[in-house]
Amino acid sequence: MVVRPLDRVMQPVVEQIRQHIAGQLVPPPVSADDIAEAERQLSFPLPDLLRELYATVADGGFGPSYGFIPLQKPDSDGSPQESAVLLYALFRRGNRDTPSSPWPERLLPFLHWGCTILSCVDCSSPSLPVFRNDADGSLTAEAPSLEGWLNDWLAGRDLWKLPT
Repeated sequence: MVVRPLDRVMQPVVEQIRQHIAGQLVPPPVSADDIAEAERQLSFPLPDLLRELYATVADGGFGPSYGFIPLQKPDSDGSPQESAVLLYALFRRGNRDTPSSPWPERLLPFLHWGCTILSCVDCSSPSLPVFRNDADGSLTAEAPSLEGWLNDWLAGRDLWKLPT
């Protein structure tokens, strides 16, 4: 397995997030090996922005509402808990509420709003559009890019009411 090195130049939005959450209690970042294992299980590479967030900011716990979901994290007893990798695998096997609807390839859940509502990033598109997966299984466009979505969050904009 080839472990891709992380870019040495931090994307500006990542540094802004690091500053924004300074002093907050968040999990430590994940290792390059952990990212490689997650990519192996997902069967696709994480986009650079997500890789950098998980590798240099934290393994979830930051962001709006309940925050970023851990990339791949077992409970203390070694059993899997809710993670981006686990949710993606479960959804690909059959959408939680509409099993007849296939979950889109490379649509990775990354943020939990509560009440089974998730934000997901389309890792198949270079712009990384963000979609909301509602409790009924429907997908709604949230933002044309993950970077823009993150900048809107940092600026204090209401992410529920942003035009797409």
